Amino acid sequence: MLKKILFLCLLPACFASCNASKEFIVTDSYLASKTGNKKNSDKVYTYNTTLTEEDKKYFAKKLGVNEDEILNVKLYNFIKSWEGTKYVYGGETRSGIDCSALMQQLYTYVYNRYLPRTAVEMSLDSRFELFQPHGKLREGDLVFFRITEEKIISHVGIYLRNNKFFAANQFGGVEIASLKKPYWKKNFMAAGRYKQ
Repeated sequence: MLKKILFLCLLPACFASCNASKEFIVTDSYLASKTGNKKNSDKVYTYNTTLTEEDKKYFAKKLGVNEDEILNVKLYNFIKSWEGTKYVYGGETRSGIDCSALMQQLYTYVYNRYLPRTAVEMSLDSRFELFQPHGKLREGDLVFFRITEEKIISHVGIYLRNNKFFAANQFGGVEIASLKKPYWKKNFMAAGRYKQ
């Protein structure tokens, strides 16, 4: 069974250079091997390994950039796959997910890096350098917010481009949102960049 799962996970990588749309299947075993999460369930997440021209147009329009700037196929296929999922505090599945679980799964799949489970733990992770962006944000930076009365970071997303970020938001669900909106501007705390 393990050989079959490994075969399913590695097979798409062999064909990633093909133009035809392929799928990358992420099983619980694959996630467990990357994240150390030992939960057993029947989740199987599937991601395409190519972006269609239509996908590139969609994201370019959403982010207000040129199509040739949509380069990270894994990132945008992950976003495409999760967009529209409802927000559920503590959720970790397609039936409902919270911000930190979404970032944990995104970083595992897209960047092959394991993140802690909560937004505050991510902000305290020594592998990230926290900074005030002042126009220096790059695709892949984490963006942290305080959206509760507590004086701690309580929300996280990932920066994309052109002041847009991707997150599981309490109002709106899994979506691409704008840092320029008054709500996000008011509650923004810091950005975090993975140290090279």
